[in-house]
Amino acid sequence: MLNKPIAFSLVAAAVAAACTGSAYAAEPLEPYAHKGKVIQRLTAFDNPEAAIFSADGNYVFISNAAELGMPDKGFHFVRGAGYISKLAVQPDGTLQMVDEKLLSGLTAPLGMAVSTVATQKFPKGTIFVGEAWAPLAEADGSAVSDPQSIDPKIIAFSPEGQILGAIKMGEGSAAHKASGVVATLNNALAFDKAGNLYSIDTGIGGGTFKPAIATNGGGAYMFPVESLDALADGREAAVYYIATPNSGPDGIEVGPDGIIHFNTVGVVAGLKDPAEGGMYRARIEDFKSGNLPKPFVQGLGALDGLTFAGTARLDTEIKNTGSVVVTPFWSGEPYQLTYDQDIKFAGPADIATYKMDDGSYLLVVPELAPTSPNNKDNPVTVIRLPADFDRFTSAQQ
Repeated sequence: MLNKPIAFSLVAAAVAAACTGSAYAAEPLEPYAHKGKVIQRLTAFDNPEAAIFSADGNYVFISNAAELGMPDKGFHFVRGAGYISKLAVQPDGTLQMVDEKLLSGLTAPLGMAVSTVATQKFPKGTIFVGEAWAPLAEADGSAVSDPQSIDPKIIAFSPEGQILGAIKMGEGSAAHKASGVVATLNNALAFDKAGNLYSIDTGIGGGTFKPAIATNGGGAYMFPVESLDALADGREAAVYYIATPNSGPDGIEVGPDGIIHFNTVGVVAGLKDPAEGGMYRARIEDFKSGNLPKPFVQGLGALDGLTFAGTARLDTEIKNTGSVVVTPFWSGEPYQLTYDQDIKFAGPADIATYKMDDGSYLLVVPELAPTSPNNKDNPVTVIRLPADFDRFTSAQQ
């Protein structure tokens, strides 16, 4: 999510021809065979970073990162300024605001996920949201430099807005012990069908503190379902971690086949991402062993959000095109999503999809403007994808 083009200086992205996997950055992507229909562009948010549907599909939750909004001060999260909005899905697929600030007082709420299995503390359908704490500022724009000031964590709340617990990811936490680093930018979450929770730390922003908080350029965590209650109670429990050195992972989602997918945004985050915008697939065994698989696609620029529409993988790309990239399951080659009207996204971030009764999919795209003032004027766009969206055919046929 972090570091859309104006947030950090860009690192020039060269085509990584010598690396493993396919490289696509040098050529524009072909349009995907199926177009999306734009049905709503709702302007009512403060730096909206992530969207997620409730388990029943009746509601959409938007995390408002509510960043500093002072371009002369640079990019910062503001302590306690973030909030979660709740919207109802209407019969035509549009969204209607239910509660602008269902949950407030958060520090940089970013990626979200909905639990798939009940535990003693967390009912099935509980919403989990990651808080990022770096770089950090007070509301007046003064930077926070004390590393002891940050409290990165994953917060669990009910669809009604009741906080049910939190999993710490700061100094001394089980996550810290598993990874060896404090999670400075807790960016995206996902659950698999068994109820295991996955989290992405983009691993940047530590250098803004004195002394600097050491990071390794990001990584992916696995919190086993049997660990969730213990971790929320502050007890020791198993946590697994895959380091992604200097890559800046950003989005994560579990595919319909159970494989865990994630991507990297590192170039825009000021990191020398070896994959220069890579797509990864990992198994639970990789998390337990700490093995980082090779990217199966790379050179896409800077990838951010990640979700699925059926078997089709959807990523947002924020450096070269500001678009949604579609990777069909059977093809493995990325395409660019096009629409029934001319539309340009401003920082598409953590997208979400839901399959409707007629087989079509709703795609919700939060558009993050990282240094814009908090005037409730940043958009979220709703797009309908056809029922056969993941039935891949080449646009050239």
